[in-house]
Amino acid sequence: MHSEQPHRPLRSFDPLTPATPTRRPDAPAAAGPSPADGSAPDTPAASDAPSVPAPRDPGGAAPSPGPGARGTLVLTNPTDIIATLPYLVGAPPDPGIVILAMRGKGVRSAFRGDLDRLDASGDPLERAAVPVDAAVSDGCTALVVVAYGPPERVTPYVDRLLSAAREHTLTVLDALRVTGGRYWSYTCGRADCCPVEGTVVNVDSSTIPADAVLHGLVPAQPLHAMADDAARIRALLEPVDGEERTAMDALAEEVEARTRRLRERGARGVLTDRGLPAVLAAVRAERAGRGITDREELAWLGAYLAETRVRDEVWARITAEAAPAHQELWSRVARHLPQRQRAAPASLLAVAAWQRGDEPLAAAALDVALTADPGYSMAVLMSRALAWGLPVERWREFTPRWLRERSAYPEE
Repeated sequence: MHSEQPHRPLRSFDPLTPATPTRRPDAPAAAGPSPADGSAPDTPAASDAPSVPAPRDPGGAAPSPGPGARGTLVLTNPTDIIATLPYLVGAPPDPGIVILAMRGKGVRSAFRGDLDRLDASGDPLERAAVPVDAAVSDGCTALVVVAYGPPERVTPYVDRLLSAAREHTLTVLDALRVTGGRYWSYTCGRADCCPVEGTVVNVDSSTIPADAVLHGLVPAQPLHAMADDAARIRALLEPVDGEERTAMDALAEEVEARTRRLRERGARGVLTDRGLPAVLAAVRAERAGRGITDREELAWLGAYLAETRVRDEVWARITAEAAPAHQELWSRVARHLPQRQRAAPASLLAVAAWQRGDEPLAAAALDVALTADPGYSMAVLMSRALAWGLPVERWREFTPRWLRERSAYPEE
């Protein structure tokens, strides 16, 4: 199989090293898995094998150690890697990719990318590089990649990941493809570690599931199972109809005509000068429990958000504390505006939902934004973050660079 990285034997890992998966901060953490390296891969010494630390009770006491692992799950071969992933990211996506990013002697982050969602989020090369960039920023030094799906679908992503890892001098401990119940390695071309016909994935031969039970680990719940709330999401995104729809469409058209005349007269700066105070005041009012409902004000908010500077100033202010107010405000604005104007408020709504850990709502809001404008840059950027399961703590990396440093406008 094609590889841009040499196959490297796994380094020794301290089984007590804690780890923090990025995808699910509340899920059990893991240390690095061990690929086959061609030398008795299924029977390494326990002291050289990587491990998944067992969870701790609220009081801080660790469970009794399992066999040979001092309270951890020891991974000794690719089958163990595959058997462990459900405990980190839930059911792996197919087609999709799971990436474990290593820092020191443990896994720092776990990324889960659904290719169907990644395909809708922009340039494929940029999409694939997102978790590598995140791993580098976290000080990680190595990756383990497991791709699920047919080779023609997943190999371009894996190749880009391996290339990005090489550019950042990250070691790829192993890169596996799982297709039709068999796995292949992208990092080993020898028949003894990667036969042409692949190797059967026999999870029953792994001790990981049994050890997980002993340590109280359970598979992570997939996002769709965590939030079966289509009615709630629909209520936050469904456009108004009837007389309200007619009235708002007329007002939106009138306001658009007025802003168009300002631009034609070369007075576009007026929209930013008026828009920034107006949208920040709207957020303050929402946080104070005085949400804007006036139709004309809602129409003007939509027009102001068409100015990139105005939208970006709002974007940078969506913190965890402010997120509830932003969610209410931009949901209301998006529902009242005509579809052609919904990309900006729906994208802001997505960021607010992401800050609150409501990924189903964030994903639905991004669908609304990209339906309104398929190339809308903010929605494309946020889609990449969401598709790879990046944590909300990294949100500032997706805001405009100039805005991360300073703003002439005060916080609301």
